[in-house]
Amino acid sequence: MPRRIPAIALQLGLLGLLPFFGAALMSLMEDDGLSRLGFTAFSIYAAAILSFLGGVRWGIEIMRAPQEPNSSRLVFSVLPAIAAWALALYALTGPHALGVSAAFAGLFALQYVWDLRAARDAAAPAWYPLLRQILTGGVMLACLVLPVADILHTSAS
Repeated sequence: MPRRIPAIALQLGLLGLLPFFGAALMSLMEDDGLSRLGFTAFSIYAAAILSFLGGVRWGIEIMRAPQEPNSSRLVFSVLPAIAAWALALYALTGPHALGVSAAFAGLFALQYVWDLRAARDAAAPAWYPLLRQILTGGVMLACLVLPVADILHTSAS
């Protein structure tokens, strides 16, 4: 059984979901400009959060082995951020809600699986997998809104 998540970590993590849901809900707006802004904001924020999670993994690795961090773990910690920023740039080129939201969901899922593995290897706090499960689930729910918005806008046109 995982240890209790520290209250501040849970609170800040849940607050971090607000921009995902705010942007996703904005994408549902009838006004095409506001809807597009919501999609863009979602994509940029998702890239920022995946970059943050990569930084967390980088920090865990440096703490695990400060003198000789595993180079593969360091490299893999930056790959989701690079993919996410490329995806965010792609999102700016047009309405690609289904593909972009599915790709972001996939990147967050991969990050989550890697975080679970790290916790098992005792490189992360015992409560970290539960926190990541809650937050990744929240992000996945927000990712589901983007294709719905796209369908609504396509059928309204």
